[in-house]
Amino acid sequence: MSGENHPLAWRLVRWLLLILSVPGASQSAHADAPRLGPFERPQPQELAVPRGDESFSPFQALNGSFSSPEHCAKVPHGLWVEHEGRGDCIRYYPHGLAEGGNRSVLVYFAGDVMLRNSRGVRFITGSYMQRSPASIAADMAEWSAQAGQQPTVYIARPGIYGSSGDHNMRRHPREIALMDRAVDMIKERYSVSSFILSGHSAGAQIVAGLLNRRADVSAAVMTSGLVSVKQVSNFWEKRRSLPGRLLYDSRNFYDPVDEIDRIATNPRPQIYMISDPEDRVVPFFSQLYYVRRLRGAGFEPQHIYAQATDPRRHLLALNGRLAAALLAQGRSPREIRRALTDFELDQKE
Repeated sequence: MSGENHPLAWRLVRWLLLILSVPGASQSAHADAPRLGPFERPQPQELAVPRGDESFSPFQALNGSFSSPEHCAKVPHGLWVEHEGRGDCIRYYPHGLAEGGNRSVLVYFAGDVMLRNSRGVRFITGSYMQRSPASIAADMAEWSAQAGQQPTVYIARPGIYGSSGDHNMRRHPREIALMDRAVDMIKERYSVSSFILSGHSAGAQIVAGLLNRRADVSAAVMTSGLVSVKQVSNFWEKRRSLPGRLLYDSRNFYDPVDEIDRIATNPRPQIYMISDPEDRVVPFFSQLYYVRRLRGAGFEPQHIYAQATDPRRHLLALNGRLAAALLAQGRSPREIRRALTDFELDQKE
């Protein structure tokens, strides 16, 4: 009996597994490392508002958080963003934005912080617990310096890094819509003419989605990009102990490939994809497919191969931010490729 032909059967199996799941599976031996079993329901809290060196809550990243217009008004650089009758507080971290107007602004979107093991158990990466508003602000200041002191902004995706929402619901069209509206609000508030977008991994899905929607993106840089979502979902669903369709319905995910024909053509944005062919998180073939689809649609993306230094050959966010900074300075593709090669060599020393 096929799950695709009998969705009711799959829902029944999922319900039985939920009933049989062990209570308290979210409890970990370490208070700062919560877990959620594959079928446990999140328990959202009111959005915490860390400041300075205070760390972000891994519990809220795992379970979600909620806010209100009044609560969001107390969040530093908080934007109350509504979509289809529901709102979230989206926090951003600016550096160097002028109140009177900004010709070009660099914007960064980070990747996922929630992972699943082969049994479907959800957990938050250790690196997330080391982050704080101060560390993000320092990153944006460094990125601005790389770009010749041009303004930079880090926009926190729903549910993580200070934004309310549910990180369990990543990949869905709502996340793209919220980020799109947040960029609109920043554009209106600071009179921005154009954006250079950079995103890593699932943050690249955001960038690709905004590229499909916006005419004010002059350049987009994606690293280790989750840009062919259906392909990647199919790849990982076949490798988990639990069938992926029991954990989520990937048919509801937003796939940037489906809307490539909506990318602005007058003028055409500069598009860079930076990939490690040995990526063990987002398969290289899916990024290659996206690039080929762009070329088939008449664009001329630069596809740069790199070697990530982490064991899973995935972390290329700094490479992407360097490329975006050089684009902001008007550097040529040849100069950017040379600079990225030098950067990679420096990382290996």
